[in-house]
Amino acid sequence: PQDGKFGLLELRDYPESDVISVSASGLGGGSLIYANVLMPMPAEFFQGWPGGITREVLDPYYARVLEMLEASPYPHASDPYYADTPKTTLFQKAAATIRPAPDALEPPTFCYPHLAVRFQGDFPGQQTRNRQGVWQSRCIKCGECDIGCNIHAKNTLDLTYLARARRQELLGPQGIAAEIRTEALVHEIRPLAEGGYAVVYGNPRQAGDRQTVRAQKVVLAAGSVGSTGLLLRMQRQRILTNLSPMLGKRWCANGDLEGTVLGTREEVIPTKGPVITGAIVYRFPDYPDGFPHGLVIQDAGIPAFLAWFVAAKLPSPAESWRALKLGWRFLKSFLYRLLPLGAQKRELNIGNRFSEMIDNDDYIRHTFLLLGMGRDRSTGRIELREDGEPVIRWNLEQSRLHYERVRQEMEKLARALGGTFLDNPLTYLRKIIAVHPLGGCVMADSPEQGVVNPQGEVFGHPGLYVVDGSIIPTSIGPNPSLTIAALAEYIAERLG
Repeated sequence: PQDGKFGLLELRDYPESDVISVSASGLGGGSLIYANVLMPMPAEFFQGWPGGITREVLDPYYARVLEMLEASPYPHASDPYYADTPKTTLFQKAAATIRPAPDALEPPTFCYPHLAVRFQGDFPGQQTRNRQGVWQSRCIKCGECDIGCNIHAKNTLDLTYLARARRQELLGPQGIAAEIRTEALVHEIRPLAEGGYAVVYGNPRQAGDRQTVRAQKVVLAAGSVGSTGLLLRMQRQRILTNLSPMLGKRWCANGDLEGTVLGTREEVIPTKGPVITGAIVYRFPDYPDGFPHGLVIQDAGIPAFLAWFVAAKLPSPAESWRALKLGWRFLKSFLYRLLPLGAQKRELNIGNRFSEMIDNDDYIRHTFLLLGMGRDRSTGRIELREDGEPVIRWNLEQSRLHYERVRQEMEKLARALGGTFLDNPLTYLRKIIAVHPLGGCVMADSPEQGVVNPQGEVFGHPGLYVVDGSIIPTSIGPNPSLTIAALAEYIAERLG
């Protein structure tokens, strides 16, 4: 916003940072740009969580979130329209052929995870109302999940939880409809002498705009980078003076790693289908210190318009050869007209050559994107630069075991697909892209161990809560969205 940019995606990268973070900016938060996957955290991964929070404790809240988001697995096996998704078919076949690693605790398992996507309807794009009375469309497999679904097939928070919160008739006589204000950038959360807090915010499009709301309880939910960055600024400005020394610490990326398979044996057509449709779940021996390890690899897709952009922009030998052939055809036609070379024996079909040159997406059709994630270590920290911008410090070494195992399994999948594995080049620079940032305001049983208690309340600041991915104390393994939402349900029930 300070640069006059107001897009849906917020990418942060600084020379001082070890991580490129990706987050959302819009009504609905990360649900606007995530890949819709809702997978629960395995029971054994809750080791070290505070307050007695276990998988058994969260199971009812997992179920509640799945119901609210009307989630269901990708109907690849039951619906002919969705069965025509080559990347899903190939991914499932590849998963069936790979052998478990020698040190694997169990064979890898393929599954169709729950997706927060609307598959109901008689035809693609058909509009029906969801349980909150909001019109949504049936998924058309356009692959635009991560850039904001333009047909409202994603069951995002603005269409589900927030839509319900705004409608008095859905809340009953005891409920109070929420008032939602957008284009509101928070500048301060200031304690009041009489108790409660004043939240100072302003419209970033209007220079100098400042407004204030007061409340006995304030819930901060700006994500790992956003919530931690704001509290760090409040600490630096001595507005919130009793924050834990653990603020900014115990950050992790949930083991994110992107890999690419080039030249697959069969056509993948990554532009067809939701971004993620299937998952392969792996379980490995613990780290040497006993920290449980496992990982998940998922298929990935891209929007059709992005594929066309890439096909047009990226040079390839085939494209160069087609361009030379087209140029030669033009030159040949010109020479036949200019010089007395005799009758033209062969047709100079410029249209065919031109069509060949622009229809050059074959290599994209044979490209398979893999998304890996899992149990890395929460050894990172978020700090502020002099200008108040948050940067992430994180050493890959403590999580090397995880990334080596992810690469190992991706390479096996590449061979099963008949292609060549291409690692993310950023990892050679000891830098990763984190689309699942976690930690920075982790929950704990004491302020010496974390920033908030197991109910999300900030130590030293009664009535101030943080409820988002920043409070997660360890990596989750699968996609974090379901666990974050379930934890939010758990805390909301106790907020009173």
